Amino acid sequence: MFKTQSRVFEGFTLIELLVVIGIIGILSTIVLASLNAARTKGQIAATKSNLKNIIPQAELTYDVPGNYSTVCADTKVVSMLAAITGSSTSCYSNNNAGYSDVNLRWGASAIMGTSTPIQASSASQNGVGTWDVQGVNSAGAFVGTDVTMNWDTANTACSTSGGRLPTIEEIKTLSDATFTASGSTTYMPPSFVPYYYWSSTTVPSNPANAYIVNVATGGLGVHNKTVNDDVRCVR
Repeated sequence: MFKTQSRVFEGFTLIELLVVIGIIGILSTIVLASLNAARTKGQIAATKSNLKNIIPQAELTYDVPGNYSTVCADTKVVSMLAAITGSSTSCYSNNNAGYSDVNLRWGASAIMGTSTPIQASSASQNGVGTWDVQGVNSAGAFVGTDVTMNWDTANTACSTSGGRLPTIEEIKTLSDATFTASGSTTYMPPSFVPYYYWSSTTVPSNPANAYIVNVATGGLGVHNKTVNDDVRCVR
């Protein structure tokens, strides 16, 4: 007569279970971070695509009045901006007869919230650009905070870094879109400083001056190009 030998199965110890749970937690964090990064990149790409589609439509609106006065009210442009989901948007064309600057340009921006780093893009006649997440110094090297410099140096610094200085409409719409994204609490984009920022736009009536934007208030201004103001590039 044969005896049946019983088997004894031992389970995981508490330490082993904790190790497994810890590993699963780490892997989940990595996967979620990767998914969020991929989702963000996809949304930024979609935003830039929508902004790019506005450019030819803006040129069509230019034909009849001979300026960009009707761009931001154009129904197709409005629809294209509305199609940019997950972002706050703004469109603007500067109109200042005193500076001989009557709707000579246009700009539109979209910003994804107000968290740092900034996730925003802008469009103009110059094309579509993504805003840098940090500033540059006078040599064109990236720095932790925005740096003041004169207008000529600002243009060179952005060019050296592979970008360009934004137009007045691009900065203005970025500031206005930030105001919407923040729930009407601030005009200042993430990681910017509360000061004047240079645009690439020369004042038509006085080439010695260029436009600036005070990102603390969203207001436009004019400074002589020799003055030192803050700089942020797009690329």
